[in-house]
Amino acid sequence: MTRGACLVILICGALHALAGIASADPPPRIRIGWSEAPPTLDGQLEPGEWSDGAHIDGLIQAVPDPGKVASQRSEVWLMTDGEQLYIAARLWDTNPESIVARTMFRDGSTRFDDRFGFAIDPFLDRQNGYFFSVNPNGVRTDFLVEGATVEGSWDTRWYAETTIDARGWTVEIALPFSSISFDPDSDVWGLNVSRGIRRNDETDRWADPVLERFVFSMGQAGSLEGMSGIGQSLGVQVVPATILRRTDDQVENAGEFEFDPSVDIFYKVTPSLTTAVTVKTDFSETEVDQRQVNLTRFGLFFPEKRDFFTQDALIFNFGEIRENGRPFFSRRIGLGGDGEERDILVGAKATGRVGPFKIGLLDVVVDERARVDQENLLVARAAANIFGESTIGAMLTHGDPDADGENTVVGSDFVYRNSSFLGHKTFAATAWIQGSFSDPDSILNPDPENPQVDGSGLAYGGTISYPNDRIRWDIGFREFQDEFNPALGFVNRVGIREYDGTFRYRIRPGQGPFRTVDSQLEASLVTSSNATHTIRTGQFTFIPLELTTPIQDSIQFRYEHRYEFVSTAFSTLEIGPGEYHFDEGRLRVTSSRNRRIRGEFEAAYGSFFDGTRTRVQALLEVRPIKYLRLRGEYELNDIRLPGSDLLSTDDDRDRDVQIHIARIRFDIFWTPEISILTLLQYDSASDLLGFNSRLRWIIEDGREFFIVVNHGVDARGEVRNTETESIVKLQWTFRF
Repeated sequence: MTRGACLVILICGALHALAGIASADPPPRIRIGWSEAPPTLDGQLEPGEWSDGAHIDGLIQAVPDPGKVASQRSEVWLMTDGEQLYIAARLWDTNPESIVARTMFRDGSTRFDDRFGFAIDPFLDRQNGYFFSVNPNGVRTDFLVEGATVEGSWDTRWYAETTIDARGWTVEIALPFSSISFDPDSDVWGLNVSRGIRRNDETDRWADPVLERFVFSMGQAGSLEGMSGIGQSLGVQVVPATILRRTDDQVENAGEFEFDPSVDIFYKVTPSLTTAVTVKTDFSETEVDQRQVNLTRFGLFFPEKRDFFTQDALIFNFGEIRENGRPFFSRRIGLGGDGEERDILVGAKATGRVGPFKIGLLDVVVDERARVDQENLLVARAAANIFGESTIGAMLTHGDPDADGENTVVGSDFVYRNSSFLGHKTFAATAWIQGSFSDPDSILNPDPENPQVDGSGLAYGGTISYPNDRIRWDIGFREFQDEFNPALGFVNRVGIREYDGTFRYRIRPGQGPFRTVDSQLEASLVTSSNATHTIRTGQFTFIPLELTTPIQDSIQFRYEHRYEFVSTAFSTLEIGPGEYHFDEGRLRVTSSRNRRIRGEFEAAYGSFFDGTRTRVQALLEVRPIKYLRLRGEYELNDIRLPGSDLLSTDDDRDRDVQIHIARIRFDIFWTPEISILTLLQYDSASDLLGFNSRLRWIIEDGREFFIVVNHGVDARGEVRNTETESIVKLQWTFRF
């Protein structure tokens, strides 16, 4: 690592030592109850059924009044039979008619419902773990946790049943130990428990009841003792899947029927290390991406949604890099840069812990396609805990999914986090460095006989942040050299240095209609990475006022100034070379998801290159009953640019470009396990209409049935159907 990174590590070590002097009160502890008679999961809390369980009576407010007694009483029981972790809760409510429970599908957001959740840290490393949440409808949500990052696409096998009655609501939960990784020799796990009371936006916790952190922030979690001696099954799961697909091309008047079997095999080598093999992986049931229209010079970032890659995905996080500069971005595997899919023939993965190290290894073979042969793609990651909540690690990727040439990236990162800074505040920092090495066949060198670059390049950067409630700030620096090319990663801008920072100040009035009043400043500067350090982009954002009510109605006013230096024309809007200044004002109004009818509206107007832009975004969502959801979304970009030599010989001609994006969603939920999600979306840039409908039936975790229909319509000129794809998929997990 660079000398600057080493200095950051030394400073963080000193801060960690000082933090021990000013640490907060010790977290609570509880010893789990053992029972040979597991409870019956029906959400009823029968008398005596939980008498062997450890009992928590009462939680403490974290939001809105940290440290105060909760407005409603909560009781929690914890028990195990050595095979599963059992948790039950009686969530008393003096006004059960006001319980909010709108979400009705697995992994749906329960943040705007009443909810009960718990977080566990089976390795007691104070940074990694799992979070599980249930709402009164029995909707289950689970997250993988790594430091300040959570992965909501992660799923595992667990069970929950709920009941609403005249005294509030109850929940019973069973989590098989085979569903998670843990240290079988550890007697103590990290634990926190939370309850959300949505009507007054209250969050209660067992441990760490502060505004600065979430319930899954494990640094100050309580302790669950008595966990040694728990067992596990053989740890083998075989998941065969059958896919029937019918594709009809209406343009060519051709049809095709396919039968595609596949299989995934999972084996827990130890309780803390899982291996997986996938053969002929198919992602037909994966939710489609939302359409976006790119009005910038740089590539857009789309999140990963495919299950094989989202499972244990956080292990492959590097330096807490969000987008530009990620050494590994799993969408590069099986999804070409031109949008063309490449079949995954076979893949293998190992994730978990070996001794003091957290490791991840991914090896995938993708099929050949035009101009690119069959290829093997490799990713390796290792990290070790230091300073309590921090990690230092290394990463390697090998392979180029878009070219036959070789590409290798190696990197090292340090992530520091201290959740007891100055008592109960949080302080964080990161430092990282990467190097990429490409041969002359790389995408950087389209002509191997006359290579334009030597194929190697560096990238490095770091951040320092103070992510707390009243005051929140961060500063960051990154450099990407011209020849930096992480072929298995995501990079949309190289040859630059980036500097950025934010500062937010929050007031909590305590009385009146608003829960929080925020003001915020943001600034960023991008220069060339060569000796000239030419300014490429500069941006200043001022949010003078953002008001939020207790149920999350909000209004925000925003002003933004931006500078762009364009060295060569770019084709999106045929903008010519030159210097451009932008000024934009923006208003955003959002109503709470508590409401059966809610909306969002944003309007912005300002200069745009050498013209103007008006932007409008609107959303309307209606939930007449919890089983139905109808949502419409609309986006407008109205761009007015003067004529130019690039476009016309008439320099006086103005050009008015209007880009429309529309989406309609219609969702039906029979139960939390059976749903039909339908999306219709259109954008005027491509003039294409897309229809996607997906029935999902979760028979039980790991055993699912899907019916998916995709249909395309070309509205350019004469409206015509393009392609219809119908898919039926069944996957069934066998456990040994």
